[in-house]
Amino acid sequence: MLTFLTIAGGVALILFGVRFVRKGLDRLFGDRLSTVLRRLAGSRWRAAGAGLVASLAAPSSTAMSLLAVQSVRNGDLPARRMIPVLLGADVGITVMVILIALRLEAFAPVLVLAGMVLFQFTRSRPLRGVGQVLLAVAFILMGVETIATAARGFEPNGDLGELLAIAARYPWLLAAVAAALAVCLQSSTAAIGLAIGLGQGLANGGTGAIDPLVLAVPIVAGANVGVAVTLLTAGWSDRAARRLGLANAVCKATIAALFLIGGAWLVGVIHALPLTLEAKVAVSHTGFNVLMAALFLPWTDTLYAFTRWVIPDRPTTVEAPSTPRFITGNHVTGASVALGQSRQEIVRLSAMVRKMLDDAWHALAERDERAAKAVQARDDDVDTLHHHIKRYLTTINPDDDAGFRTRTVMQQLAFLNQLETIGDIVDKSIAESAVRRSRSHVWFTDEGWAELDGFYKHVAENLLIAETAFNTQDRSLAQRLIDHKRRMNERERQLRLQHFERLRAGVELSHESSALHLDLLTHLKAINSGVAHIAYAILDDTEFASIPTVAATDDKGEDYRADGLTTPAT
Repeated sequence: MLTFLTIAGGVALILFGVRFVRKGLDRLFGDRLSTVLRRLAGSRWRAAGAGLVASLAAPSSTAMSLLAVQSVRNGDLPARRMIPVLLGADVGITVMVILIALRLEAFAPVLVLAGMVLFQFTRSRPLRGVGQVLLAVAFILMGVETIATAARGFEPNGDLGELLAIAARYPWLLAAVAAALAVCLQSSTAAIGLAIGLGQGLANGGTGAIDPLVLAVPIVAGANVGVAVTLLTAGWSDRAARRLGLANAVCKATIAALFLIGGAWLVGVIHALPLTLEAKVAVSHTGFNVLMAALFLPWTDTLYAFTRWVIPDRPTTVEAPSTPRFITGNHVTGASVALGQSRQEIVRLSAMVRKMLDDAWHALAERDERAAKAVQARDDDVDTLHHHIKRYLTTINPDDDAGFRTRTVMQQLAFLNQLETIGDIVDKSIAESAVRRSRSHVWFTDEGWAELDGFYKHVAENLLIAETAFNTQDRSLAQRLIDHKRRMNERERQLRLQHFERLRAGVELSHESSALHLDLLTHLKAINSGVAHIAYAILDDTEFASIPTVAATDDKGEDYRADGLTTPAT
């Protein structure tokens, strides 16, 4: 029992060291690693090189997995380009196992001393980060040595000896256990460090009945698969990140299967190398990832196409381009029936505009030029349908129905004009910004993008509230919309100030994206102001006597605006 607890303590030391490495690297590099990836990931070979460089600087599988998921979710890099980045990163991450193989545990106390001095007694963030990394490496080395010391004293006929003997006969099961261990610990280094520690103990204190490499090779294969499962789990909620995780899992599972199928031959080849046991384990781990990169880098586009087939895009309902569905023509019997039909058509138009806004923002986030241009093409449908509805409303004669109120026509015309204006803003500004961003190297800071995305979500919510308030004539929703408008105006001012603070602090990405950042805030605020006007008409019969003009400026400096109407055309 004491042997088991000692080995568990060694694993805990390795795990603590790995997590301490991540914290130290965050302190040392901040968001600069993600910036390196964004700027270097051009072709697939450059992307793999960028991943290799980033992982050498941050040799943590979990850190790289989280960075990959975050970059794909934020639209910094598409999943197609992130696949080769991860293939290169997987090779670089093996540097931590190579450090373990160098048998530096005798220097662990020196590393602890140096790391403690830098981490505890300096104020510089980079120096504290270096100290944290040194401490982490020392903890990992001490953890491996603790496992090796415990394994040297085990009895061949004891419980641990029997377990290891069984594991040696079932490499697939051993690989599955190693994968589960890597998932639970969120670290392949911890699982492989356990293999190295047990191997040292068996080689130095065992009877030789169990070949340490027979255990190490399946553990290496399983630990790498476990890292892929961690990435897949981390990105499951996002479709693009899920495709990335699936592609990585396919790569690792394929190489793991080759390792296990050819296990006996592979063990013989590695045994022939004139290296220490620790170095042989490190060679198997590095060889796993080098082989994976060599096999799959030329086929990353095919691999991504496969993931798109397995995880297809959400099915989308294609709106009828511009043909009205609910209005029947120029001749209607009864104003009440006519206004009911026009209301349904306007709600349909509102749904089309909301979809345009959502898709344009998604194209901006994903840097997808094709999707942005598709949104711009749909603005023609909005304009045409707007024309049909407006013409229909002007044919309604108030004398056709004694209960007809001019205010209802005015309300519908006003909301109709606001929707047409919002469609223009989405077309000329947001979708156009998405096109420009897809062609440029403009990147937002993580904080700046989070602010923009949060503001957009509130605007999209307000557009839905306006549509519902218009359709139901709900006064409470109308009041809520007005309250939201006031808060959103204040929020927009706060976001501008926060952006200016980042500029003053010298954040490079904020300077590069400043114009686009401020333009997007302006356009979103204009949309929010436009949708709020319907609330005034619902709450006050006289409000439409003078509706404020909503104006925004497109990227060419031209104004486009929706003017309030005072009387219906006849």
